[in-house]
Amino acid sequence: MNKHTTRLLALGTLALASAAVQAATPFITTSRSDFLAALGGAATQTQDFESFASGTSLLGVQILPGVTLSTNLASLEVFQGSGDKEAFATTRNKPEALYTVNVGGSYKAVGFDIDAFDPATPGPGFISFYFADGDVTYVNIPVLPTNATENDPIFYGVVSDVAVDRIVWSEGPEIGGINCCEETALDNFVVANPVPEPATWWLLGAGTAAALRLSRRRPLD
Repeated sequence: MNKHTTRLLALGTLALASAAVQAATPFITTSRSDFLAALGGAATQTQDFESFASGTSLLGVQILPGVTLSTNLASLEVFQGSGDKEAFATTRNKPEALYTVNVGGSYKAVGFDIDAFDPATPGPGFISFYFADGDVTYVNIPVLPTNATENDPIFYGVVSDVAVDRIVWSEGPEIGGINCCEETALDNFVVANPVPEPATWWLLGAGTAAALRLSRRRPLD
């Protein structure tokens, strides 16, 4: 095997290792305790909106460092529910209601509660996870919030080896078509950057070792 072939094989190994590191391998869960356990002790930051005045607009506001919320509806504000405060799109002016959690690659772990103000008429909702590497494998996951009250919400969390770009929650249609959709709110956000798993470290090491070997070779004639 000549030096040129050896170099190409080494480059191929490095490329595969790099691709494996970048491909999103997320752990998606509806259990907050499982989500926190998967962080491996990493420090978390949280937001429950209790420090905000009721009625405060959240459009363009960082609810956590690097994290904002947006909606396709006319408004998104802090809403005082029957128990606590949450983020709620108060103006129901379109046939579909979307909440987008804009993370922008700031964190590899993101979780939050989905509260339903009208759980008696569930439609299916859909949740989508988008990652910084462009992976769109985990989108339009159906959610049936049959028991998502303000006091008993549905939790969704993702812990990934690739940073999260955004999460989109699409409310299900309300049976009977009253006020657009299911009228859900988002609350109790938690974000973190967990330490990579050992397997990921091995791939990083393999890629680095291959790069070092190539850098030490003499230039080809």
